[in-house]
Amino acid sequence: MTDTAAPVPGPTQEAPARLDARLDARPDTLPGADLGGAPASVPALDPLAPYDAILLQSYGGPRRPEDVLPFMRNATAGRGVPDSRLLEVSGHYQGFGGASPINARNAELRDALQARLAERGSTLPIVVGNRNWHPFVSQALRELADAGARRVLALPTAAFGSYSGCRQYREDLAGAAALLAAGADGSTGDGFEADAAARVGGEGGAPVDLTVDKTRPYYNTPGLLEANVDAIVEAYGALAEQGVAAADVRLVLVTHSIPLGMEVGSAPTPESDGASESAGAGQPAGRPAGPREPGVAADLSTEVSYVAQHRALAAVLVPEVARRLGLEEVESDLVYCSRSGPPQARWLEPDVNDHLEALAAGQLTDGSPADRPGGVVVAPFGFISDHMEVVFDLDTEAAQTARDLGMPYARAATVGTHPAFVDSLVDILIERAAVARGEDVHPASTTGVGPFHTVCPPSCCRSGAHHPGQHSHHGADGAAHESAAGHQPAAGGSCRPASAEPESLKPASCGRMKEKR
Repeated sequence: MTDTAAPVPGPTQEAPARLDARLDARPDTLPGADLGGAPASVPALDPLAPYDAILLQSYGGPRRPEDVLPFMRNATAGRGVPDSRLLEVSGHYQGFGGASPINARNAELRDALQARLAERGSTLPIVVGNRNWHPFVSQALRELADAGARRVLALPTAAFGSYSGCRQYREDLAGAAALLAAGADGSTGDGFEADAAARVGGEGGAPVDLTVDKTRPYYNTPGLLEANVDAIVEAYGALAEQGVAAADVRLVLVTHSIPLGMEVGSAPTPESDGASESAGAGQPAGRPAGPREPGVAADLSTEVSYVAQHRALAAVLVPEVARRLGLEEVESDLVYCSRSGPPQARWLEPDVNDHLEALAAGQLTDGSPADRPGGVVVAPFGFISDHMEVVFDLDTEAAQTARDLGMPYARAATVGTHPAFVDSLVDILIERAAVARGEDVHPASTTGVGPFHTVCPPSCCRSGAHHPGQHSHHGADGAAHESAAGHQPAAGGSCRPASAEPESLKPASCGRMKEKR
């Protein structure tokens, strides 16, 4: 795997073989993918040249009840979590028929991207590859490699920059590419043991040198902003139908919690391994302006922490919501969901349920006074699709909390396949292809910060820093209870694994095991 700009291609970008993926043998591996009949070469006019395939990279989730336990074993691999605890948490999935909605949502997004790319002149196929369930990233890349692909562009389903939203995806891609280079076939069984064995190599695949690049975080694209505003305004309309005036509604913006150490590592400073403590409190923490690096959309001083990214988006989103509603202002808060990990770890707060209870009592979670709202719109603006952490954490738990409090509640839609959002994702893909061709890019940012690096620098999105009450290595892939091993940055923007520390789980009431994005 590489994450560096490539030379400008010639008149055509030659593919080593025709992209005629052999999908019939394992139709579940790449559901909906259609690579048949792709050309033997990608014309230089294709806006995604020099790439010859796209990987939509996601977390994954079970497709049927019998998948739930093996999936959860994968998500907690190496941490000694007993099956009794996994079975306890699996009830969240069983309440939805044992199938995660993330699979259908990813298929819809893939199809929407494919259609929009075709309208903009690209013929490249798009397939889905997951971290923790079929089709795994290694499976997807093996299918593409067998079909002739040699250069793949990966688009993670994570909009914000952090270890779990950026670097961890790069590590997964690098690991899968290394397996293919060693001749692993990428196939897995239905259980954790077989899956783990496949991840360290297997038989049946010819060694292949596959280059995989990743797109940048896209939290500050115009399409994500527009799609969230539309969804929030629609949710206000739902409360209006219940007789709640827009002026009496409080807007609660929700994103996934992460460990404080990971928050610090998401915006490194030159003086230390992480930003100052203030970054963990949500203050922008970037580096002094310096020379613009190759493949970087702006000087690295524009990069801010995970929390600051959300605050920057909220700062432009909330006034636009107010304008659309015809209000002078909209009262809003940034809160978190799906906190997980060991009890001693400190994560971003407040939790959405705690926040709703505080609002009902006429205050905020920090104790400062606030008028009890006539209703709340809860907007999952930190997620791009409806998956388990949205439909359970917000549609089930938070909705029940609001009912218990007697507070009218409406949940805004995720951006999903909103046309403006899909169009911005296409822009992100085209931007990365331009950098791969050696072109300079100057993408705009809707938030006043970013737009974030196009090619990841060595300091990008580290797993964390030493922080009071927290281990030095806390990865969280946004999956509840998925605190991954920490990683150390290596030169040239690549990563190598560090030692893992087994971790215990919080009590059931304090966290949930689900996929992120």
